Amino acid sequence: MIQEEVKKARENAILKALEYIEDGMIIGYGTGSTMAQSIGYVKKLIQEKKMKILFIPTSFQSRQLLLENNLPITSLYEYPEPDLMIDSFDQTDREGNAIKGGGGAMLMEKVITQASRKVIFIGDYVKLVEKLSRPVPLEILEKAYPHVKRTLTKNGFRLMLRESAGKMGPLVSDNGNLLGDVDIGIIEDPEKLDSLLRSIAGIIETGLFPKLADKIIIGKIDGNIEEINVNRRKL
Repeated sequence: MIQEEVKKARENAILKALEYIEDGMIIGYGTGSTMAQSIGYVKKLIQEKKMKILFIPTSFQSRQLLLENNLPITSLYEYPEPDLMIDSFDQTDREGNAIKGGGGAMLMEKVITQASRKVIFIGDYVKLVEKLSRPVPLEILEKAYPHVKRTLTKNGFRLMLRESAGKMGPLVSDNGNLLGDVDIGIIEDPEKLDSLLRSIAGIIETGLFPKLADKIIIGKIDGNIEEINVNRRKL
């Protein structure tokens, strides 16, 4: 029952995000279960309104989703500044700080997020919290792993490499790097923590997205949505 409620809440957020899609756009397309749930609605919108849209996938998963649905893909090489990025998240606060990367695609997600003119994150009410507290996903250069682990441990953080029942040893990202999660506990200053983690040589990217979206759309059980407008941090 709870799962159905969450799925319905996500659907409400997805439908609201569709309102920001316009004909002729170049759209970055995120990764994860919410984005997989979104694909049918996106395809239907494009077909009904006869839109011409090109998508930039953020991962192998999103590329396959788009191709399987006959939605045309492109890349940052052709379009270095997409019009819109739509993605989901694992956790967010009301200040616009998010944790992403549960699907291990945070490096390209952050690249395309930074590159895009407008960024919308979508998710359900379960993922909205007062303060971020989930373990932070990390993409780590394999040869740097001993240094990264030692440095994090020295700072009182616990690093866990991701593993899978279907593979011996650690999981690797689409980019061929190790994937891990570092348990910080309650995160008081996401931007400061992101900078600290990325200052450790060998940590290629983190799943912390401090105020990187323009808008975060939260779907609720009752069919309503909450829109969090963020003073987006741009380069």
